[in-house]
Amino acid sequence: MGIINRINKMEKKIKVRLAEGQIVEGVLIEEEVVSKKKIIIYNRFDNSVIYESEKETIKEAVEEAVSKSANLEYANLKSANLEYANLKYANLEYANLKSANLEYANLKSANLEYANLESANLKYANLKDAKTAFCIVQFSKSEIEQAKQFVKGLEL
Repeated sequence: MGIINRINKMEKKIKVRLAEGQIVEGVLIEEEVVSKKKIIIYNRFDNSVIYESEKETIKEAVEEAVSKSANLEYANLKSANLEYANLKYANLEYANLKSANLEYANLKSANLEYANLESANLKYANLKDAKTAFCIVQFSKSEIEQAKQFVKGLEL
């Protein structure tokens, strides 16, 4: 099961009584039926729903969750595009962020303990005061500043 689950509403069938005994069947056209997307963030271990949003992108849904102080512990955000996301104070403990794009993301004071950040793009990410103990992570040569901030958060 992926990060995004799209739920589409089907068109509505109607029956209209025109006169006594006359029934016309058709498709409701006066009301526009728009497909609604739901972004669902699942638990990485048991696939239970952690957070649902009607936002357009996973980045917007995650930012909405963080702004509402939703607990994203154990979130499956593998390969999510969170570029420039404001995740300040987010609880992402045990989250799967493997291969996620966190370039320029604000992770200041975020809880990333035990998170999987393997192959995540942390270039220019703000990791100041982030809790990073027991993470799985790798940095490229261009991410030296992020690596220094990450090491500071390794308070065990």
